[in-house]
Amino acid sequence: MRGFTKLIDKMIAVQAEGASMLMILLVIIMCTEVFLRYFLEAPTIWALEFTTFLYGMHFILGYGYTEQFNGHVSVDILSSRLSRKLQDILYVFTTVFISLPVCLLLCIWAYDNALLSTRTLEHSASAWGPSIWPVKLVMAVGFTFLVLQISSNLIKRILQLVHTGDPLNEVPHEP
Repeated sequence: MRGFTKLIDKMIAVQAEGASMLMILLVIIMCTEVFLRYFLEAPTIWALEFTTFLYGMHFILGYGYTEQFNGHVSVDILSSRLSRKLQDILYVFTTVFISLPVCLLLCIWAYDNALLSTRTLEHSASAWGPSIWPVKLVMAVGFTFLVLQISSNLIKRILQLVHTGDPLNEVPHEP
């Protein structure tokens, strides 16, 4: 099981590194657009929509990486007062009955949506009119990475409950 969780963690870290490169592309496009618009008075029709797509893909591909380090917002007013073991039990319970089912449903919805978009060759209604299916496919992939990371964290917490005090099984708290 440890090998499986380490593989998922490594895969998520590698894909997050790749997703971070989207920000470099986004900055280049925005700087180019600003230069074209304000210095050459020749704005493009595609830059705003394309950067919106890039940022959306960057955001969604970051879900799994954020989950890897427990970076999603959580309210821990009550759980922070519990013992570590009770916190782990609560985490396992809420993950199995809330987080994982909701994210699996989102993943299924995203794949269905991406498949429909691909079959119909869906395009944006803007003047530029780019294909939308690549963005929807990335959305499905992003939710898949999130489900994988939630599963990895769940396995680590279960192992931590079974083998208390083993630091190899602890879920990291900081990147």
